[in-house]
Amino acid sequence: MPRHVGIVCSLLLFLAGCGHQAGVRSLKELREAPLYSFNEHELDAFLKWLADEPMTGSARVVMLARKNIGQPYQIYLLGEYPYELWDADPMYCLSASDCVTFVEHTYAMALAKDWASFFRTLQRIRYKDGKVGMLNRNHFTEADWNINNAWLFEDVTVTLAAGKSQLMKTVIDRAAFFKKKLGGLRRHIPLQHFESAYIRTKELREVLPRLHDGDVIEFVKGNDKSQYVSHMGLIMHAEDGGVTLLHSAAPAVREEPLLGYVDRHREILGVKFLRASLQAASIEE
Repeated sequence: MPRHVGIVCSLLLFLAGCGHQAGVRSLKELREAPLYSFNEHELDAFLKWLADEPMTGSARVVMLARKNIGQPYQIYLLGEYPYELWDADPMYCLSASDCVTFVEHTYAMALAKDWASFFRTLQRIRYKDGKVGMLNRNHFTEADWNINNAWLFEDVTVTLAAGKSQLMKTVIDRAAFFKKKLGGLRRHIPLQHFESAYIRTKELREVLPRLHDGDVIEFVKGNDKSQYVSHMGLIMHAEDGGVTLLHSAAPAVREEPLLGYVDRHREILGVKFLRASLQAASIEE
């Protein structure tokens, strides 16, 4: 590669990400280091090694998610810079996360075999059809993120509820959202009345035996008339078999008992669950 091309590629990485460091540690050091301490070149080397390891897709998710425990939390973390200027935040971040970017980065890494496939997959998860742009980003969890990521995740809420799911009604005002986010940009977009299912917190304990490592859990808040997803994380199992929640929340990524988290947050009405089809999803797509 010509020297000037390498300089340009390094500059684009610096602009697109929230942090960049020089040098690459040994593979032995990377296996022991927290994932959020990696730079781009180190992640590339680590993913190449991981791609050759005899692990199931869910085992990769578990390992990568737990390797990021302690990662600092930062809300409203990512944007489209340098592709667009509406939201000048970077397109990826290895050193920090919020609840959504933590799930997105974990699954993009689990599907990847190197840096390039990680970055491609990350944008496919973040945007409808992988087309980068503020207007195309999966802003609304229920009606955007879940629907546009059906290539990777299946909503298993109704199945897990075994006849006890509840109707979730969400009113989405995209016109007002984009007007606020895009400096007064006006779009004629009618209100969307979106319906899906959720499991009430009082039925959550019955569902625990049917949960898998790596399932995405979404927490539902609201009132009797309208509900929305307020937070998401990953389902794990502790050594004693207890179901845990691994998620990004202030001040840092952590793993804790799922029921304990729900008990502390009485405003939570219920939960939704998505399950990945890692074998069906191609890292090249």
